[in-house]
Amino acid sequence: MFENRLVLSAMAGINDAEFCIKQDAALVIMGGFNADEVAMEAAKRVVKRGRREFIFDNPIGGIKNEIRKICNKKRFAVNVRSASIEGYEEVAEIVENYNGILEINAHCRQPEFIEIGCGQYLLFNQKKLLRIVKKVSRICVTAVKIRGGLEIDYLDLACKLRAAGCKIIHVDAMIPGGLCDLNLIKSISKTGFTIGNNSFVDTKSGEAIIKSGASMVSAARAILKNPLFFREMLKSKILSERVTLS
Repeated sequence: MFENRLVLSAMAGINDAEFCIKQDAALVIMGGFNADEVAMEAAKRVVKRGRREFIFDNPIGGIKNEIRKICNKKRFAVNVRSASIEGYEEVAEIVENYNGILEINAHCRQPEFIEIGCGQYLLFNQKKLLRIVKKVSRICVTAVKIRGGLEIDYLDLACKLRAAGCKIIHVDAMIPGGLCDLNLIKSISKTGFTIGNNSFVDTKSGEAIIKSGASMVSAARAILKNPLFFREMLKSKILSERVTLS
């Protein structure tokens, strides 16, 4: 049971335990974190060109430390990138021990991650993505974060993800040069529990995503602009409703 329909979406280099604990969203997603040495080296290259990332000397140890800080205080998920399936599995074991959710990052479009088989790469190499989902869903509750606006069959992908064991699809329903693709959210939501994301900036936009069929709605950058964003959204009857993950 989630206490409301609000989700804090992952922001690399920002969403550590300390930041997430402060949020009024029912589900907070830490990371993106990098679960193996190859992904961590990619993150270091990303940092060199000015973007934020979490850099840990020990990737798994760093993730575990953040989980320990939050596990008794918030419902949490961990957004993960890994060049190896073993990296996802290691994090899944930890997440399961602390009653969390693993979110596979099939969303990141930074070239350093795509070239090592992470993030958006997985949307165009779905056999690998489905292998990962099958492996980790046997260990813990599994979500997948995907990006809209690409030349792929999203309904087909959603059905395959559900069949592989994915409990939650978190869709950034972007329209290149536009706003939120509510039709994409509507389509994916028909396959099961869905978190809708993109252009959630006020009560009206958040409610529109829920009315399109999403069980929950996520925000990220809106929180950086207004630290009280989620608290204000809880004034909405729709956004403050409880929701169950079946």
